[in-house]
Amino acid sequence: MSLVSLVRCNDYQPQRVYDSVKKAIHLIGGIEKLIKPSNRVLLKINLLSASSPERAIITHPSLVRAMVRLLKKSGAIVWVGDAASTGGMGSDLRRGDAFDVGGIREVVEKEGGQIVNFNHHGYRRIQVPGAKRLTEINLAEPVLEADVVVSLPKLKTHELTFLTGAVKNFFGCVPSGDRFRAHRLSKEREFAEAVVDIYSVCRPKLAVMDAVVAMEGEGPSAGDPTNVGALLASFDCVSLDVVASQLTSFRPEEILTSVDAIERGIGPESLEEVKTVGEELKGLINKDFKKPTLYRNSAVRSLRRLLTPLGINIFRVFPKLNQSRCSRCGLCEEKCPVGAIRLDPLPLINYEECIQCFTCHEFCPEGAIELKRSWIARRLQRR
Repeated sequence: MSLVSLVRCNDYQPQRVYDSVKKAIHLIGGIEKLIKPSNRVLLKINLLSASSPERAIITHPSLVRAMVRLLKKSGAIVWVGDAASTGGMGSDLRRGDAFDVGGIREVVEKEGGQIVNFNHHGYRRIQVPGAKRLTEINLAEPVLEADVVVSLPKLKTHELTFLTGAVKNFFGCVPSGDRFRAHRLSKEREFAEAVVDIYSVCRPKLAVMDAVVAMEGEGPSAGDPTNVGALLASFDCVSLDVVASQLTSFRPEEILTSVDAIERGIGPESLEEVKTVGEELKGLINKDFKKPTLYRNSAVRSLRRLLTPLGINIFRVFPKLNQSRCSRCGLCEEKCPVGAIRLDPLPLINYEECIQCFTCHEFCPEGAIELKRSWIARRLQRR
């Protein structure tokens, strides 16, 4: 039986978050069974971009503060890390890097933790046993050096995996070249398998999810903040994602990272093995949670699988520039894994080369790369 705790937490008031985190971890067995004095503990946060916590793009600093404090009281050496770049920050560069802009560095250093930017600490090339898509990856050195790895994800939608949670959070543990290889796969199932390849070698022992304010709609960066009012904790990332999917009114079997992990024997043996403790799940479910553009119900996806091999692409979804929001930062051109975008002076997208990986949409700091659908896709999409 795999336990996932649910604790109500309606805002980010620091003491309330700390008390809620402590309770959430206590409900699944306590931090004592996991952490020993002098353990090096890496908190892998979601720091997708240099943005303020209010936009619901990054793990909120109040949760990071609470976890650092709790772990320090257990005698641990605490690292807080992600692959934070300065791309697309524009005028925000004068405020420091993404750790500074998001308020992460301030709380970590105040609580006695250490910031580890994966891009500065380097990567090590390793083999991925049992890989389906990425047989070799470059994994961040802090992940390999830590005694205990903890996932601190932000509950958000995602254009390819539908939901980004405790498992998808480890996608940030590899450099952009490896992420580009995964995005080139473009098909939802293949991309999910690449994500699980990365997750399988990261060895996380705990996950605590920031679902106080989640992101719905066009996540993981261009969606809308929505109050869920909860923190989730589990010693198993896959089980936590199973519960998080239900919290946002997805069916667990629609989250392909969870499905693939369970098929590989990573996580619970089945969905039925996951048990919640604390608050009742049904009392926290958001039935009106807005899904990303690419979300479709199982019937529509089945129809797509049937028609696409025949060359009938009636479900086309493509990136399109909203010129009024574009700042000409060039991040979309830099991040496109197939070189389908060039600035002249605004981004021009070569749709013949575009593989619909939507990396440009994910990384655009202004939300200027929008996803557009064909008329029939709009009619058939599950809302």
